[in-house]
Order: sequence, then C-alpha cells, then structure tokens
Amino acid sequence: MATPVWAGVVNTTAPRYLKGASDQTIRTRLFLALLKKHGGITFNETGRDLNWQVEALQPPVSGFSDGAQLDFTRHNKYRQLNIDWRGYTTTDMMTEMETLMNRGDQQLIDRYASILPGLTKSITDKFGTQVYLDGYASGNELLLCGLDSFTGTGTTVVGDRIAQPSDTYAGKSTAVGNLGGTWSADLTTFPNAAIATDWPSGTGSSEYDYLSPKLMNWSSNAWGTGSVTWEDNCERAIRQLIIWLTLTGGLEGKPDVILLNGDLFYGYENKASAKFRTITPYKDMEDLGFAGSIQQEGVGIQTEFGIPVNTGYAINFDQVQLRCLTDKLFYSKGPEWDIKVLSWLFAVGYFGNMTWNCKFQGKLKNYAAS
Repeated sequence: MATPVWAGVVNTTAPRYLKGASDQTIRTRLFLALLKKHGGITFNETGRDLNWQVEALQPPVSGFSDGAQLDFTRHNKYRQLNIDWRGYTTTDMMTEMETLMNRGDQQLIDRYASILPGLTKSITDKFGTQVYLDGYASGNELLLCGLDSFTGTGTTVVGDRIAQPSDTYAGKSTAVGNLGGTWSADLTTFPNAAIATDWPSGTGSSEYDYLSPKLMNWSSNAWGTGSVTWEDNCERAIRQLIIWLTLTGGLEGKPDVILLNGDLFYGYENKASAKFRTITPYKDMEDLGFAGSIQQEGVGIQTEFGIPVNTGYAINFDQVQLRCLTDKLFYSKGPEWDIKVLSWLFAVGYFGNMTWNCKFQGKLKNYAAS
C-alpha cells in the first residue's frame, strides 16, 4: 500500500473521528454528560485569558420614610475572576522506515491507521479525571482548574460540621468575610468554631460568602450519631450539605448531584439498603445511561472513577463551565509529513479551562476526626 493513499484517508476522516471521540468521552463520563446536559460546555472561546464576573454584593435596602429624600448612588456589585488557559496534548510519530516495514503479509497491526485512535483513547482516559484536580497545586500548573482548585481549608476541628474555607481561586479569596459583610451569630454551637458565626446557617449579607464553597466535615463528632464514621454520618452530612447550599444560594443553589469516591458510595449504599426496601434512582442519571444511582432529597448520588479517597463533591452544573478554545472537545493535528525526520507526525489535545461559581459547590471529606 502506498503511504500517500493512507495519509489521505487519515486526513479526510480524522475530523469526523475526533468529533465522534469527543462525544464518546462525554457519554462515558457522568460529570461531562451532566455538564453537557446543562449546557455547560462551550466552544470557540477567545481572548488572552479567561475572565468572568460573579455577583458579590447587593445594593443596600432601607426603610422608607414618607417625604424623605432618596439617596441615589451607583453600586459595583460584581467582582471579576481571572484564570489562564490550560492545555493537554498527546503525540506520536511514524518514521518512513517503520512505514515500509509495517506492511504486507508481515503486518500484524496497521500501526499507521491505529495511531490517531490510540492517541484519542489516551487523552479520553486522562481527561475525564481532570475535572477534580487542584489546578494550583505543585505540578498541576498546566492542567485544568478542577473542583479542588478552590476547596482549600483553614482551621477545622473534630467538633466542626463544616471546614473553614481558605483558598485563593481566580485571584480572589474563598474565605468567608474576606470582602466584608456580616453574618448572624445566634447559635449556641457554631458550625465551625474558628469562623465563629452561624454560617452557613443563619442569615447574612451576600458579600460575606460570595465565593465560599461548603466543605462538609463528615468525620465530625457533632452529627448526633455518636460516631465519626462515614457510614453512620453520611445521610446527615449529605442532608445538611443540601440544606446549606440551598439556604445560601436559594432554589438555584440546590446541587444537581453528589459524586462520591467508590468506597464512600459503597458505604452510602449499605446505609440506604439497610433503611429502605426500595431505593429510588435519580432519573437524570438513568436517562443518560448511568444505572445504579440513588436519590436523597431530590439530589442524585453516584460514584465515578477519579474521585479522591474519602471524598465526595456536591455539584451545581448550572454554575460551572468547561470552556474550549477549539470547535470540539479535542483537537487533532496530522498526519503531517516532516522531511527533516522522514516521519509522519500526529497530535491530539485540548485547549481551554474550567470556570466555577464556588459558592454553589460543595465537598465532603474527613477534614478532622477524633
């Protein structure tokens, strides 16, 4: 077989193949499938870097006195977040000598034809787990800004049901009160002693927690079960997380799903099966082909490969975007002939990043235990 013919075949079929591969990647990863369902994947992004706005403050409201003069002032209620673009690439090459050797009756595998599918499979397997990464951690500076990019914690002890948010994301602090604001302090025992307010219970001003995720300490001894184990505390910790996300974010703050590490999901299934004769599945997951889900308070619960040990995430898919600089999830380049090395060159990759509205996201972890 003549090499130019094969190059022509790959060149003309690669774009369609890559589009299909992108679709397949989304369909086989629950996070990406739900993100697409909620319109959270965008293409053909532009710009030197990634900027977006979150609503941090609300105009003040005061009582009305008949005949009093109203005070009109402008209010800058938005804060701009900024992150850089990130990218992934995987490459291969096939030399002219290898091309000549890999043909005829001695050809066991058509290596030339298998390069592009192989590259795509490699990036597919890698990419699905990247949505949980801390993109600011050492060694991850070129990778996605995933969920753990904003879930760093401050002081948390075993009596705290929630960890103290303390991280920097997109140039802004996730700590409560960093932008000012106030919050009630009426509870006898605060959800986090170091924060020393009722947050996320109680009431307060929007700027107090405009970028603060809810980081649940499922290993606390304050869940009222007399235990610090996941299986004993999971139902209460998840219920409280759903309540707090909805309380501080309104109806739109309610998470869509909670994705658990495999061991945590096993423990949650044991808890659910011991309590209920019939377990109600979550319809959105079932419709997408992900069987075995569980539902609690209207929120789907499932497991997925790549979630760190002892960890779960409550995700609001309307408040996250996977942004792509290209017109599909994965781009492809090649095969291109390089006469300097007498080889065909191939590349597959991704350019983009993720953006999160942190206030609407949550995490479950054993932050502190006795």
